[in-house]
Amino acid sequence: MREDQKYPEWFLWFMEHGVRVLILLAIAFMAFVYSRSRTNTEERLHAIEDTVRYEPPRAYIPPSLEAYAAADVSARSLPVHQAAYVPVYSHIYYDGGRPYLLETMLSIRNVDPKRPIYVSAVEYYDTNGKLSRKYIDRLIKLDPLQTIEFLVERHDVAGGSGANFIVEWHARATETHTPLIEAVMVGRSGTNAISFVRKSEPLPQWMSN
Repeated sequence: MREDQKYPEWFLWFMEHGVRVLILLAIAFMAFVYSRSRTNTEERLHAIEDTVRYEPPRAYIPPSLEAYAAADVSARSLPVHQAAYVPVYSHIYYDGGRPYLLETMLSIRNVDPKRPIYVSAVEYYDTNGKLSRKYIDRLIKLDPLQTIEFLVERHDVAGGSGANFIVEWHARATETHTPLIEAVMVGRSGTNAISFVRKSEPLPQWMSN
């Protein structure tokens, strides 16, 4: 190498400070890797926490009517009185007339965000129109946006393919929204499953016995 050979200033600077630069770059890279690793670890921890916090839906428990008590109110004192017919099916037919058993959930939803509704009757009738069961024996109250559910189990075939519910409800004001009353039918056989929903129909002329 010739003594009079000149090198660029940046080369001379790098030769003098290059080791420090490489160390700083290594530290920065390690900090980046650590940050990413910590972020991934936190994400995994959050996922585990979400799994731990998850609570599956509870098994069906018949509603305690005491929890829906309508204190100091009678059905006669409520000016609005309506009834609804809800078609349900304890089974349907398939494959040339074979019965396919179904489980039914009756859902009564107070969709009014401000006013309560009151329910005085939830009656289950069979295919022949005979009263099979009464699900409530008192006036109950549903607060705004509250829901109550009643179950007809799969093995309960008393209702038949033409079963139905009659639901009577009351309100203090005519402006109260009509509740959403639905029956959800679900069935399973082997690897096959079926589900469908039927909504209620109003019964303007229905009168309590």
